[in-house]
Amino acid sequence: MTPSLEGFLVCGVLLLVGHALGSPVLVALMASLALGSTAFASLSSLGGSSPLIYTLFSIILIAKLVLRPGGLRDVHAELVRHPISVIILLLVVYTAGTALVLPRLFQGDHSAIVPVNGAPMEVPLAPVSGNITQPAYFALGALTCITLCIALREPGALMTIRRAFFAWVVLNGALGILDLLGKAAGAGDVLLPIRTANYSLLTDAEQSGFSRIAGGHPEASSFAAAMFAGLAFLATYWRVTQQRVVFVLTMIAIILLLLSTSTTAYACVGAYAALLGASAGLSLLKGHIRRTDLILAGTVLVGVTACLGIYLVDDTAFADAQRLFETTVLTKSQSASAIERNYFNALSLQTFFDTGGLGIGMGSSRASNWLIAVVSQIGIIGATLQLVLVGVLLRPPPRSARVDVGLLALHEGARAAGLASLFGNLVSGGSADPGVLFFICLATVISCRDALAVQSPANLPRLPASRPQAI
Repeated sequence: MTPSLEGFLVCGVLLLVGHALGSPVLVALMASLALGSTAFASLSSLGGSSPLIYTLFSIILIAKLVLRPGGLRDVHAELVRHPISVIILLLVVYTAGTALVLPRLFQGDHSAIVPVNGAPMEVPLAPVSGNITQPAYFALGALTCITLCIALREPGALMTIRRAFFAWVVLNGALGILDLLGKAAGAGDVLLPIRTANYSLLTDAEQSGFSRIAGGHPEASSFAAAMFAGLAFLATYWRVTQQRVVFVLTMIAIILLLLSTSTTAYACVGAYAALLGASAGLSLLKGHIRRTDLILAGTVLVGVTACLGIYLVDDTAFADAQRLFETTVLTKSQSASAIERNYFNALSLQTFFDTGGLGIGMGSSRASNWLIAVVSQIGIIGATLQLVLVGVLLRPPPRSARVDVGLLALHEGARAAGLASLFGNLVSGGSADPGVLFFICLATVISCRDALAVQSPANLPRLPASRPQAI
């Protein structure tokens, strides 16, 4: 193992920020998700794999639980309290077992897409280092989820995780702005010193004359996926609380996504806008207009009016933007990268059918769609178990008699962020692992639901029956 001095320095800074916000490890864990290209070490024994800094905080969080007095009893109680935790453990065992067995069972019978010298190549199926690293990352995320379900039961823990979510969103946006300003000033990639992961970096790329925003991530598409999850959290949180600061952060997130030049960003924003529009339309048909819908509609109208005014003054002002739209949206399907990704998906689906729905093991290959990667690598059984976890996020919150607006906003925001992270992976994800962000959101939703259930009418003290009043 070769440690990274820069990676450990970044970890130290995040721990200090976390200490100021009430929980060094928990806040640092969330904030570190904004640094998707910063590793704390390089593992030569695993083909140069470089674990990102979030893994360090996850390990510390889990170790604190296991090593504390009564920690294992807390784990047992959690498994009894939430059956979904048992499903998570079963999924970890199944994923690890099939990652070891399936590549050897079907070795040489199928083709797989694996990185060779940093570039994806089609090779005969065989055990690779990804069969170790990707299930390990998946297991770490799953165990982090169970650990958080226990930790978030502590008094004040939900307030801390709320601050942690905002720390993640703000840091992700701040790094995106810093990256954009550095490129606009001609300084290039100003975040290069902290990009210590052994990834293929596409941080200096341009699209139709525009510099691509990568932020703390290795490329624009991964930044866009993370930023979209943050946007979903902010927008949902604002729709519940209507806090002005959160609305401003939401607008900044939208602007960064539009400037990122990523097809992933435009697909995600377009789908989210359509969802909000459909929701507003249904509310209108029911005769109820939400204040937040009016504010969003007014903001869109102001933006469109401003663009029309600029176009009337200078009809060539949006020529570059038009070329960008054509390249990233209209003709994207004809690009070499899109053709390559479609081939990856077709090959992955073929392996799913050829293996009788068993898959070829997590980490054996890659796709360009999370769901296709899931069914092709961990098969029908693994896909079913993962969809059960997704179903937890799809459930609405319990109905409460005395609603804690902040708690409800955190529940809905985390739920939206978890689902948005999956949608981003559906657009451009290459792994069967839904990601540690999904597991953190899942744990937050479960914990918020427990707290909201305490406030439900069934759990409130019953009022004494009143005696009949004489008339």
